Amino acid sequence: MNKFIGEITDIQSLERLNLIKCKVGSQTVNVLMLEMNIDLKPGKKAELLIKPTAISISGERCSFENSLRGQISEINKGEILSSITVDVEGFEIECIMLSEYDNFEKNVFVMFKANDVAIGKVFE
Repeated sequence: MNKFIGEITDIQSLERLNLIKCKVGSQTVNVLMLEMNIDLKPGKKAELLIKPTAISISGERCSFENSLRGQISEINKGEILSSITVDVEGFEIECIMLSEYDNFEKNVFVMFKANDVAIGKVFE
């Protein structure tokens, strides 16, 4: 499980739907939640969680809910699956994907949907 810290910058709510924007370094992560049963508000820091299998990698920025610029720091190539670690401004994000698609330049974008992100701990 990928875990990294983001600072909540904005919360937009409509009925049960909540869009939480978090700053991770100089980049923004969008988190989509149906119900907020935790005390979230701008200025607080939150632990963001995302499964390695929910992350895609591209050499170019794509139209995606979350697209973070980073550099590949490690590739562990397996027979079927590869684990690719990307450094995003000091945060390590792991992606697990089919080995046949793991040929990337060093500079990449990690991409994932807003509803694939969960919020763990919340800090003051």
